[in-house]
Amino acid sequence: MNARIAILVCLMPFALGGCTGHIHSLIQDQSDRDIAVGTFRHEGPEGAAMVLEFRGVRFEAQGFAIERNQNLAELRQRHGSGRHYDQIFSGIDTDHYLYSAQPVLRAANGATLRCSAIWRVGGSPSGHCLAADASRIHFRFG
Repeated sequence: MNARIAILVCLMPFALGGCTGHIHSLIQDQSDRDIAVGTFRHEGPEGAAMVLEFRGVRFEAQGFAIERNQNLAELRQRHGSGRHYDQIFSGIDTDHYLYSAQPVLRAANGATLRCSAIWRVGGSPSGHCLAADASRIHFRFG
């Protein structure tokens, strides 16, 4: 009985860690200098979320859609027919998926940032947002 409890206690951090989702933090030197803080979450039971503090105003979005795509024609041309392409086509090899999101971040004052983010499997989101004044704000998460 004590051995079971010890095993459960040891495994608990892994189980809890798997529930929180994958959170990326802003890479300051690869993002617009007017962004002070930023996070991007794309996994976990809480759903997707993005937060940016831009020019002293906090913008956030939650629950936006994340799309998963792959260009099978391009992958077939690159890898040819054969085992590797068959694994890609069947979904066994997921390294070739490209993820994207189009969140609209809102501030408490009603202002919005229309954003576009893209990343590969195992990679980090990067992209840009458009402010109300049509300025383009670049970001990269790590």
